[in-house]
Amino acid sequence: MAASRHRPPLLAVTIALCLATLTVAASPDDDTTTPAPSPEPPQPTAYEMLERYNFTEGILTEGVTGYVLRPDGSFEVYLPGDCSFRAGSMRVRYSSRVAGSIQPMAISGVEGVKVKVLLAWVGVTEVDRDGDRFSAGPVSKSFPVDTFAHSPQCS
Repeated sequence: MAASRHRPPLLAVTIALCLATLTVAASPDDDTTTPAPSPEPPQPTAYEMLERYNFTEGILTEGVTGYVLRPDGSFEVYLPGDCSFRAGSMRVRYSSRVAGSIQPMAISGVEGVKVKVLLAWVGVTEVDRDGDRFSAGPVSKSFPVDTFAHSPQCS
């Protein structure tokens, strides 16, 4: 009888083996792990988006802090503050928020851009590209595309 006290009861051994089997069966295999999702590509810059619509980056000043482009083509571009610069013989002023609607070769409904005509500042409402020239309305002024090849710095 002394020997039977040292042997575990058959029921306890059976339960222990069953639990061990269930634990191993419930453990995930290394082959079934889900791979980590790949990171999304970075959003293009505002300058890169302009080029996709056949505009040069230089129609925006340096220092864009962000932008929103909606599926319908409406957009908003944010600058650190109001700024002005010279484009050819014209003086141009941008607000800290520029908005409008873009499609290939045309930007309409422009808000936040003005050009100095004689002594007055006139709002630019549209920009069209015709070959190697940009025209800005309502001023009806035309510029060579090269004038806007590089983003100007605000002064």
